[in-house]
Amino acid sequence: MGLSDVNEDNTVWGIMARDLIHETSRMNRAAQGAESGRALPHRRVPTAISDSGLADLRITDFVRSTCWSTIDIVPSCANAAFVEFASAQYRHVNPDWSFFAAVDRWLNALPPDAYDIVIFDCPPAIGYQSMNAVFAADVLYIPSGPGYWEYDSTTSFIGQLSEALADLQGFEHNIHFPAGKSRKEFLDIRFLLTRFEPGNELHRAMRDAFLKVFGDRMTQHPIEHTRAVEQSGRFLSSVYEIDYRDMTRETWRRARSTFDAAYVEFKQHVLTAWDRMEELS
Repeated sequence: MGLSDVNEDNTVWGIMARDLIHETSRMNRAAQGAESGRALPHRRVPTAISDSGLADLRITDFVRSTCWSTIDIVPSCANAAFVEFASAQYRHVNPDWSFFAAVDRWLNALPPDAYDIVIFDCPPAIGYQSMNAVFAADVLYIPSGPGYWEYDSTTSFIGQLSEALADLQGFEHNIHFPAGKSRKEFLDIRFLLTRFEPGNELHRAMRDAFLKVFGDRMTQHPIEHTRAVEQSGRFLSSVYEIDYRDMTRETWRRARSTFDAAYVEFKQHVLTAWDRMEELS
């Protein structure tokens, strides 16, 4: 999206570490002034983090402009495994700290009219981070490839997610369990097929299988498999950034048309959900 060589401190990891420093300091101050007189645990942040200078970063230091004037991004850390491990490690340092609470505090520190939509790119796994992302979301957009194993993984994810949400709602009378205080309802849930080949008989059969399970929750426009999609990856450009001269005219047109159609549909679903949100508020 026009970004390269972003300092690791200015990625989502920096938001985590900065918040851990500030929140742990705040909690330690509160522990010293507890009215009950009971000594509360004093947490200690490792010096490798506390002396890193991250605490001095501003909220806006994590926001980067992109090729599009209306889209900003908080860069992800290329070493995703490190961030996942760091999140668990920070929970060990301070059990009262959590990743999505840190993100929530960071978002709340931004001006209220800074952004209309916040998108979390979260892996479909039933971990505590994914569950927090689900509870934060108003709309779920779930991509899946057309293979059998991807179909099995997606349907299993939805089944486990449904069971997990049902279990959490059992805590609705527990005042110490905020996630269970209200019934979680999404404004919309959609399933998007990716790397789809219209001429592939197996892909068509798998799309029919998805339709039988998810019905009208399936998007009408899948992302078709093209050279632009095939060559995309963690460190490569998206179809909107690839130089069209690097591929044939027909490949470029097909790649753009499939993404454009999927985006128009996505935008319509978001606007419909937006209207519903305003009606409910």
